[in-house]
Amino acid sequence: MRLLALALMLSGCAALQPRSDLSTIPISVRSHNRSEVDVYLLCGDRDAEWLGIVRQKETQVFEITAERARCISGLNFFLVSRGRNRGYWVGPVRPAPGMLIRLTIEKYAGLSTAASSTGY
Repeated sequence: MRLLALALMLSGCAALQPRSDLSTIPISVRSHNRSEVDVYLLCGDRDAEWLGIVRQKETQVFEITAERARCISGLNFFLVSRGRNRGYWVGPVRPAPGMLIRLTIEKYAGLSTAASSTGY
């Protein structure tokens, strides 16, 4: 009987704790580029997914599911600069649940960087 009361009490405490949403991972993209850039996300070099367009000197946030981030070979970005009509690889990044990804598109897109971190 005591064991049952203890179990009920602990389950009640667990229900009161706030739960963070770990089902999505934000991708903060900041562009220093002079042209619009198409941003694609890949698992390694496959399963390309178009995230969207980042306009010149703009910051934008995209979200992916935590399931999508589970990629053994790491997440890579493929950036297509519309002004040059060329593509550039950035990555890999291996974010854990609850982390965010920061993608910085440089003036020369070939020098762009991506990293995962624990907060905005």
